[in-house]
Amino acid sequence: MCTSVKIQSKTGEFFWGRTMDLDIPMFPDDSGFYLPSVITSLPSNTRIDSQLEGWDSKYAVIGVGMKDSTVLFDGINEHGLTGDLQVLKECGWASKESIAEKKKTPMLAEEFVSYVLSTFKSVAEIREQFDEFMLLDQPYAYGGTDFHFPVHFSFVDETGDGIVLETLEDGSFTIFDHISVMTNSPRYDYHTTNIRNYIGLNNVTVTASKTLSTGAVIDPIEGGTGYGMFGLPGDYTSPSRFVRAFFLSNNLNAFSKEHGINELYSVFRTVFIPKGLERNEKNPNVSDYTRYWSGYDMSERTVFVQTGKGLAITTAKLDDTIENVSYEEIKISL
Repeated sequence: MCTSVKIQSKTGEFFWGRTMDLDIPMFPDDSGFYLPSVITSLPSNTRIDSQLEGWDSKYAVIGVGMKDSTVLFDGINEHGLTGDLQVLKECGWASKESIAEKKKTPMLAEEFVSYVLSTFKSVAEIREQFDEFMLLDQPYAYGGTDFHFPVHFSFVDETGDGIVLETLEDGSFTIFDHISVMTNSPRYDYHTTNIRNYIGLNNVTVTASKTLSTGAVIDPIEGGTGYGMFGLPGDYTSPSRFVRAFFLSNNLNAFSKEHGINELYSVFRTVFIPKGLERNEKNPNVSDYTRYWSGYDMSERTVFVQTGKGLAITTAKLDDTIENVSYEEIKISL
């Protein structure tokens, strides 16, 4: 389970971020096993290693990924293009033979964000070429374990233009216009239809009494406090998180650039999943919760990361002069 959100300041700058909600530890944990997650920087004009065929990066990238790999879960490049991957159960893959037959380029899902951010400078460029790629039915090997996450992807650039890419059953990509939010299953077009059910939501409190046709009078509770957005779904399912993030991010007060990350964080507070609320039926010791939040000041090419294990926020700015892949530890405690 994950959520990503885009908001815009009153002077036009965009801020984008995501939660990583997962039932696999990503930072040191009592279980002993975890995916060591770090802030990863990829240089421009460098050969990037891959478990398929490596590629030559055009642009520098910074984001959150797995240590000692070029995998990125989310990131931003030197031109302000951001992107992330999130779980999508409906994800499809294709065999090498099928991809070769269709003369497409095979991609590992886990490497796709890194590839796109280091290769394209804008959403417009991705739109022109997305159908040249297909997801390969091959797991990503890491630390002696094979990972094969079913995922979809969102990309947003500095102009605010955004897309969501999902694969069909045959592994080929389909595209949707991004409407400022992405969560998980079902497919993206379900969510863009489902939000129409909540068209009656508004951000106005109700302070006046209401007289019904029978003469009965109903008074608002506590003088009307809290009635704004009454009916907003409060659970942690993907459709509910989508509705919540969409309406909250679209009803913020106008804010200045310097308050952008704080405003972004305020929206995400409503979708952070505490540990213990989403336990696995078969293994109650396993809980799907928010492992980290990352927020990006897109105009400044800066990422802010907070884990679900502490209050510290690690800040890092993209450096387009680096020559080698590098890793920075994410702080846990203040």
